[in-house]
Amino acid sequence: MESNGWIEVLAESELKEGVPVVAEVEEEKILIVRAEGKICACGNECSHYHAPLSDGLVAGHIVTCPWHNARFDIRDGRLDAPPGLNNLPSYGTKVENGQVWVRRFGKGTIPMPEGGDDRTFLIVGAGAAGNSAAETLRREGFAGRIVMVTGEAHGPYDRTMLSKDLLSGEAPAKWLPLRGQKFYDRLKIEVIPEKLVTAVDPPSRSVTFADGTTMKADRILLATGGTPRSLDLPGADKPGCFLLRSRKDAEAILAALEQAKTVVIVGASFIGLEAACSLRTQEIDVHVVAPEAVPLAAVFGEQIGRRIKKTHEENGVTFHLGQTVKEFAGQDRVSEVFLANGSRLKADCVIIGVGIRPAVEFLESSGLVKEGAVPVNSRLETAAEGIFAAGDIALVPDGRSGGLRRVEHWVEAGRQGMHAARCMLGAKGSYREVPFFWSKQYGSSLRFIGYAPKFDQVVFRGDVSDKTFLAGFYVGGTLRAAASVGRARELIRLGQLLEAGKSVNPNQLKDPSFDLLGL
Repeated sequence: MESNGWIEVLAESELKEGVPVVAEVEEEKILIVRAEGKICACGNECSHYHAPLSDGLVAGHIVTCPWHNARFDIRDGRLDAPPGLNNLPSYGTKVENGQVWVRRFGKGTIPMPEGGDDRTFLIVGAGAAGNSAAETLRREGFAGRIVMVTGEAHGPYDRTMLSKDLLSGEAPAKWLPLRGQKFYDRLKIEVIPEKLVTAVDPPSRSVTFADGTTMKADRILLATGGTPRSLDLPGADKPGCFLLRSRKDAEAILAALEQAKTVVIVGASFIGLEAACSLRTQEIDVHVVAPEAVPLAAVFGEQIGRRIKKTHEENGVTFHLGQTVKEFAGQDRVSEVFLANGSRLKADCVIIGVGIRPAVEFLESSGLVKEGAVPVNSRLETAAEGIFAAGDIALVPDGRSGGLRRVEHWVEAGRQGMHAARCMLGAKGSYREVPFFWSKQYGSSLRFIGYAPKFDQVVFRGDVSDKTFLAGFYVGGTLRAAASVGRARELIRLGQLLEAGKSVNPNQLKDPSFDLLGL
C-alpha cells in the first residue's frame, strides 16, 4: 500500500537488531535495518561498483560494502568512507499497526553549499586522494574556491581499472572518469589538466607551475601520487616497452596489443599480475619475469603466493621466477627479452611493472620531503602549517605499530583525501583508518586489510586451495592484518577490530566453530 508517499514494506517483527533486510520499493532495492533500536532505511547498492550492501556487515549505524569496504551511514545514507562516491538514497521510516513504512527523502547527491567564503583551497593531484578531498570539502559545507590541478591530460579517473577491466577489454575508456564534467561544474570545482607544479614555497603557501605562473592558496593538499619505476637496462626505452601507471600508458598499451601475440611482463607485482590476467582473457601469450621465487610472498606469505602462481599457470601464464632481465633487444622496436641466465624470450610488447616511487621531485627545495616521501602528522598536515599531504607520497602515523607507514593503494589514498579535507577545514581528529586493498584476478577478488610489512605467523581459516578462505597475519601473536577470498563479513570484522586496536587469538581465528562476528 502507498499513502502520501509512504510505502508499506514489511512487518516490524521481521527486523532483528543489526540484521539487514532487503525490500523492493518502486523497482529499487533498499536496505532496512534495526540499528541501535531505531529502524533505518537507505539504498542497498554501493555507489562504487554497485555491490549489494546486504551482503556486507552492519555495525552500529554503519554498513560496510562486502567488495571494497566502502562505508555508509544507514541513518541518512551519507558516505562514511571511500571508495564509494555518492551518498546512498535515504528514506524516512515509521511503524503503524506493526508494519514498517518508508518514504524517500534524498537521492544521495552532493549539494553545492550555500553562502560565501573568500578562501582558496588548492589540490595538487587528481587521483583518489585529490578527488576525494575536493568532494569532501563540498560535503562538509566549504563554499570557497576549490582548484584541482593535474599534470595529466585527464581529470580524475579510476586508476584501478587500468590493469584490470580496461586491459581485458571488459570496460571501455569512457567508463574511466570518476565524474562527468557537469558534476565538477555544478559543485564549482575547477579541474585543470596539464597543469604541472614545479615548486612549492611553504612560507607564502604558493606554488609555481611549469608554464611560469604562480598561485597562492589558504590551504594546499599535496596528492601527486607515484611515478612508475623503469629499468636502467639496455633497450628499456625502445618502442614496445611500456610502463603502466596512467591512462595514457594504458591507451598506448592497448594500441600495441592490436598487433601483439606475445607479451613479456617484467615484475610479479599487483600491476604485473593483473595485467597478465587481463591479457590472458584475450588469449595473448604471457610470460612473467621476476626475481622472487614465489609471487607476492612478501605481502601474503608463501602459501597464498603459490596459490596465485598456480591460478595464473592454470590460465596459461608462463613464469620465469628467480630471473632478471639483462637487455631488451630489437631493431626498430623490442622483439626479444634477454634474461641474465642466457634465456631469450620473444616479445611483441613488454610491460614493466616494478613498482613506483613517490612523485615528490617538485618538492625538492621545500623542506617537506624526508627519505623520498612527505611525513605528516595524524591530521595529515606536513611540517608547514596549512599544507597537507595524502596518498602515495604521504608518510602517515600508524596507530597500531607506532611508526610511520606509506601504503600505495587506491582506497587508502581516497580515505586520506577525505580526512585531509576535513582537517583543512579545522577538524582535529587523528587519522585512524586501517589500510585496505583488493586485487581481482580471473574472476576472483583477493582482499587485504591491515598493515603488516613483516609477519612471523600466518593463520588460516579454511583451505587456501578452496574457493574461499581467511588468513590472519601475526607479529608476536598479535593480529596485524588479514586477507580473504570470499568471507567478506569476517574480513570486515577483523578490520574493525584492528581499527579499535584489538586482536584475535590465532587459535580462535583458525577454529571454524568460533564466531568471529560475535567479537
